[in-house]
Amino acid sequence: MATPSTQARGLGTGGISIGFAKLFFLFAGYAVSIYLTQLVSPATYGDYNVLSQFITVPNMVLIQTLLFAVSRPMSAEYGVGCPNYDALRRRGFRVAAGFGGLVAAVLFLGADLIAGRFMQDPALADPLRIVAPIPLIYAVYAVNVGTVNATRRFQLQASLDIFMAATKAGLIIAAAALGLGLTFILGGFTLASLLAFGLSIVFVTLARPAGAGAGAGPLPPMASFAIVLALFTAGVNVLQGFDLFLLKRHAITAAQDDALGFYSSAQLIARVPYSLMNAVSLVMFPLIATLHAGRDHAEISRYVGATARVCVLLLAFMSSVGASAAPEVQRLLFPAAYASAADELRLLVWGMSGYSLTITAAWIFNSVQRTRVAVALIAVPLITVAGLGLALVPGRFTAGAAIAVASAGALAGLVSLLALTRSFAARVPLLFFLKVAAAAVCVELAARAWMPAGKLMILVKLAALALVFIAVVVATKALNLVEVRALRKRPAGEAQPGANAP
Repeated sequence: MATPSTQARGLGTGGISIGFAKLFFLFAGYAVSIYLTQLVSPATYGDYNVLSQFITVPNMVLIQTLLFAVSRPMSAEYGVGCPNYDALRRRGFRVAAGFGGLVAAVLFLGADLIAGRFMQDPALADPLRIVAPIPLIYAVYAVNVGTVNATRRFQLQASLDIFMAATKAGLIIAAAALGLGLTFILGGFTLASLLAFGLSIVFVTLARPAGAGAGAGPLPPMASFAIVLALFTAGVNVLQGFDLFLLKRHAITAAQDDALGFYSSAQLIARVPYSLMNAVSLVMFPLIATLHAGRDHAEISRYVGATARVCVLLLAFMSSVGASAAPEVQRLLFPAAYASAADELRLLVWGMSGYSLTITAAWIFNSVQRTRVAVALIAVPLITVAGLGLALVPGRFTAGAAIAVASAGALAGLVSLLALTRSFAARVPLLFFLKVAAAAVCVELAARAWMPAGKLMILVKLAALALVFIAVVVATKALNLVEVRALRKRPAGEAQPGANAP
């Protein structure tokens, strides 16, 4: 049986493992983007990003809904050995087969209608059909990922992320290098999802707790939680791609198709903060769910307050560096023509950071079964970006989309922080925000002092800007390192797995 100290180390290293996996996923995504900009036209690259984000909406609705719908009740039983382990998994697979199969069928059979009516481009029907099976694959895959998440096998979960990212990147780049066209390029995504599902079957076998049972009692309700959670995840993923969908509908000329490609490269960079913060959500969800099951409100308040401060600090760090050096970042990663999206990147990176903070806060509410609050939080930026986007994109195109995202992210971040502090009595002092703002201002001033030309010097500048932010944070003592270390500790009162198992 694991000792408390061993389990504490597992939680800490698990968070690091998932964080590394998300970072790897980002690097793999950048590798795809960088190579595709060299191998296909800007218009094809834009279509690739639009379709990737479009299929991401149902994919992530299914994988996140099923992952957390399985993980949450199983996490609540973790301290007593998961007596309903097999029953929860069986129920998850039934839901996955039903909803995943339905979504896959709709996408495959409705590809012509979606491409022609919604995207205003009938040529995208065949590429859409090739990715149509992915929702079904992802749905059953999510049950396995939710299982390893609930049983605290974060290293295995991270390994699945890394394997998926590596195979997806390799297959997509290979198809593009062979000149196979957009349909086969996206087919690499479908094949990678099948391979990852196969590996998840192996990993879930390894993650089975020693005392797991086939079903010792009544199962906690899943349907109502899953439905609201599906609505939430749909909102999250529509939010992240709404600007691309809107731009695609308004792209009439060849120049606008190219501009959409340039913009999508900036949006990819701007999503870095969200992708990295997703690791925080994946680790915090089972921990807070366990504390909530034990009614440890004081410990939840401490965890939420510390998590909010860490998230704000990390988001400000990444956003200030990315925004202040936006032209250099675009030139570093993409062909010269893509630097035209630098102004959009300045706005997008801050807007997406606001989205990220909101989504992290929403997952905290999900973990304590307050999913309706989570949905309300996501509705704030979604309604805002939709209203502003519809007003600004027709006249200002990519600039209008970036302004809409930045405004929606700023409002959403403020609302989410207020929700956390009021609902959980989380402590986030005003002085902390002033210190973080001072660090961001110093980074912006430092960035304007030097405009390097070569890629090596750009890397040096980015490193220097990062050091400026860190130096100001350290000098002002913006964050207490003791609190950060405390996040790695086993929640007080959490029983050991199997300790009370029959």
